[in-house]
Amino acid sequence: MVVNVPDQTTINTSEFKPGPDAIAFAPELISFILHNQKLTTYRFGKKYDHFKAGDVVRLQDSATGKTVGKLRITRKITTVFAALPLDAAGHETYQSKEHQRRVLSGYYAYLGRSIRDDDLFLVFDFELVS
Repeated sequence: MVVNVPDQTTINTSEFKPGPDAIAFAPELISFILHNQKLTTYRFGKKYDHFKAGDVVRLQDSATGKTVGKLRITRKITTVFAALPLDAAGHETYQSKEHQRRVLSGYYAYLGRSIRDDDLFLVFDFELVS
């Protein structure tokens, strides 16, 4: 099933800091996760590097801070923005690399700059834990 990036995506002008046992997601992505349509996330930098495959983490809404579920991390890799796919299974699909850059630059707007090709990203695959 293909899930397109929503027309309106969150612009985070300040950094949301989840608990050490949580991964926060923009509110427009929560329903995709809860319906098992989103099973992968791209994370700028090393903020979540302490997580490893097998860890169970809280799923947190970055707008409300509310825990809305639990996820088990099934895979973790490190890459750079330029290597992130546009249409990976389990992740919302982007129209182009520049569209992907705009969306991710909005999620990380608190950096005060656009995402660059050589920016480090962690890629997590996960499953919903009931």
